Amino acid sequence: MSDSIPALVNPLDSAIEELRNISDDRELLKSSIDAGSLRRMLLHLSNINLSVLASTQDHVNAAKRLNDFALTLTRIAKNSELPNDVLTSRMTLVATALRAASVDLARNDAVPDWRTPVCAPPP
Repeated sequence: MSDSIPALVNPLDSAIEELRNISDDRELLKSSIDAGSLRRMLLHLSNINLSVLASTQDHVNAAKRLNDFALTLTRIAKNSELPNDVLTSRMTLVATALRAASVDLARNDAVPDWRTPVCAPPP
């Protein structure tokens, strides 16, 4: 990447941060099973983020996994214990970001011009 061309916002960074906030919010996400699923998803998303910024080798698999995660998030939001518009809205935004990143990876054979991750993967 050239020094004169600024890096684009990294859609996975924002999705990871939002999912971290959702999984830590016990009032928003009451199911411990769903919170555990989100934490496992966070680890995978962090690894995907690092991988696609380092090489184009895993872009096809990464694009597929991002779509899978978007579907899972939509399902979790829809099946939450109580109808929760806030959770549904936040999960929909994350799912949309993951789908957009998936499309970006699928149609481009180069390493994306996304900013490098600003935080370490979750423990």
